[in-house]
Amino acid sequence: MSSRSERDKAKQLQEKCQSVLNALLRDEDNKYCVDCDSKGPRWASWNIGVFLCIRCAGIHRNLGVHISKVKSVNLDSWTPEQVVSLQQMGNSRARAVYEANLPDNFRRPQNDSSLESFIRAKYEHKKYIAREWVPPQLPKVDWEKEIEEEMEKQRRKKKTVVSTSPAVTEKKVLEGASVEVPQLPKPTNPSPKSGRTNKLERERNKEKKDSDLLGRY
Repeated sequence: MSSRSERDKAKQLQEKCQSVLNALLRDEDNKYCVDCDSKGPRWASWNIGVFLCIRCAGIHRNLGVHISKVKSVNLDSWTPEQVVSLQQMGNSRARAVYEANLPDNFRRPQNDSSLESFIRAKYEHKKYIAREWVPPQLPKVDWEKEIEEEMEKQRRKKKTVVSTSPAVTEKKVLEGASVEVPQLPKPTNPSPKSGRTNKLERERNKEKKDSDLLGRY
């Protein structure tokens, strides 16, 4: 039972992570890759806190996990801390930090080699970073406790529903109360049996009378 409970909790935890990530992707700035502006990013660097297209995600992987830790939004498992890191940053804030000193006339490169050079300059060499930027500590969150409390509420609710189900209620009513059977009204017309009885009686008397007459002869 405990292992099943743990599986249910882990499943709900992943569902909550996916729900938050999908909500973040609906934010206007997160609808485009933070590095190349491609539409519909489905990858993320969770320690930097940005959403990426698949091409830029591959370049981020080449930087090494000491610089960028990349995950698929839908294909990988997530921890609450990783999701909250993306919540705290996001593409809009990340550009304000990592592109603070980008030239005004800068145009984002589109071919692979130029794009990789830009990404390395941006995150590895921190060429354009805001000088006053201090990376925050990895957030500590306790979604597991929230999920456990929600699961307990659901269990209590389920028990309440079962105890007040119609079948149980009907059984209690039948066991605890006598049922009054309604009486049919008495007929106002005389029963047809009385007519048949008088006819039979007359036939018997006639037969008796005929027998007496025959006996006399």
